[in-house]
Amino acid sequence: MIQASPVAESVYAIQPFMVVLRSSRLSVQSLPDALSFQTAEVSDWGGVFHKLSTFRPGCVLVDFDEGREHLLSAVREFADQGIRFSIIGVTVDRSRRTLHQAMRHGILDLVSRPLDARALGDAVNEAFHYDSHGDDSLCEMRSCFAKLTPKEREMLPHLLLGVPSRRLASQFLVTYQTIDRHRKRVIEKMKVDNMTELAMKLYRSY
Repeated sequence: MIQASPVAESVYAIQPFMVVLRSSRLSVQSLPDALSFQTAEVSDWGGVFHKLSTFRPGCVLVDFDEGREHLLSAVREFADQGIRFSIIGVTVDRSRRTLHQAMRHGILDLVSRPLDARALGDAVNEAFHYDSHGDDSLCEMRSCFAKLTPKEREMLPHLLLGVPSRRLASQFLVTYQTIDRHRKRVIEKMKVDNMTELAMKLYRSY
């Protein structure tokens, strides 16, 4: 297991929870009994994002052995948008190569299969702390991002690159005033003063 520094018992304004991304070998029913935190089960990454974008800290438990390339691709796709999750992987392979691969892709911790309640609890508590830490926590940024409309999300990469409003207006077949309104709303919803500040928050190294 990837070693993490001990975290003191935290008091959260909103109780965090763990989302289990279901696989053929991983589900809420497969977890140890008497866990001290709430759990929810989803079938895909859309469900993960929906559950963990409500200003409530949490983490994701994933099967790191089944469909690993698909898993890592999904994590990269979200990260490319500036969206990150506190992820714990379940695996039977504790080799150094697997640990390095997990860390390179932003997986916080790996726990061994079969699951041990104490080891899982320690990893989850660390992930809760990581997800909620700081004013610009992963939880906060995900939840703000979820408030954007589909059109605002579509335009966001261009706005972050500083593409002029008139050029974007031509590309999206709208007026430049419409682009300016989208920019203003994105800034308001993401709780920043300008797009440069937003870019720094979304793509900083965690």
